Amino acid sequence: MRSVLWTLALGAPAIHAATADPALLGCWRAAKIVLTTPEGEKAEDTSGRCTLRFQEDQFESICKTTSGTATTTYRYRIARPQVYAATMAASTFKTEMVGSTREYEYRIDGDQLRTVTVPPSMAFAAAASAQRVETEAVRAPCP
Repeated sequence: MRSVLWTLALGAPAIHAATADPALLGCWRAAKIVLTTPEGEKAEDTSGRCTLRFQEDQFESICKTTSGTATTTYRYRIARPQVYAATMAASTFKTEMVGSTREYEYRIDGDQLRTVTVPPSMAFAAAASAQRVETEAVRAPCP
């Protein structure tokens, strides 16, 4: 279950591509992922087993799990400065979430990418997916 959460955490919501941020393009390896539930419980992963591959209007989240590889594809757009919206387009493990969208604030400092989910509107605050997700990733060579 945790591996599923990590892959979901890296991903996020999107729509159609507005102008992509060239600084996002390429591959990033997650060095740290922190999930905080609405109840305040935290789970942290520092295994480095998840990567993101950003292209112009989509990105893939690929995580190695104990049962294989979990891959999720998102369509994304820059919603406003330093925020992207990502919509899950396909997933090898969490198909009921296909079509869901979330926004992420992001900051790039050199070869480091930090993201945090933007809090959902009140209508969705009670949803299980309303957890806070923070990631720290480093630029990595693409396979």
